[in-house]
Amino acid sequence: MMPDLAHVLAAGRRRAESLMLDRCRVAHKGGTVTDPVTGVPAPTENVVYEGKCKVQTLGGLAAESTEGGIVEALGAVTPVWSMYVHFPYGTMGLLPGDVCEITEADDPNLKGRKLRLLNMQSEKTHSTACRWNVKEVGNSNE
Repeated sequence: MMPDLAHVLAAGRRRAESLMLDRCRVAHKGGTVTDPVTGVPAPTENVVYEGKCKVQTLGGLAAESTEGGIVEALGAVTPVWSMYVHFPYGTMGLLPGDVCEITEADDPNLKGRKLRLLNMQSEKTHSTACRWNVKEVGNSNE
């Protein structure tokens, strides 16, 4: 007899979330506001999510970039990996272009990294997490 699908999905969502040991903050880019004292404009942001996440890479070479600066001048090839950020199932309000900053991570190489959300990859009926393709902010391949 097949287990109840709702029960299986709930268990899968709990399991997926249990692997989200990093923490992040996701913000929409806002307009600019001018500091009344200095007169310097500064960008504003609207935090839309703060909580658990997991950074994931695809296990193979996604693309090779030969564009940009010295890499192009030397004819070198720079590997570009597909990156993803997983959020708990049901996370709402995220939009393409938002920036996800990793605020806590067991891997010290991840903490402080900023990743731009490109597009959601969990648009399916039986999803266990909210998964987004991302690209590192400030990366020459952005």
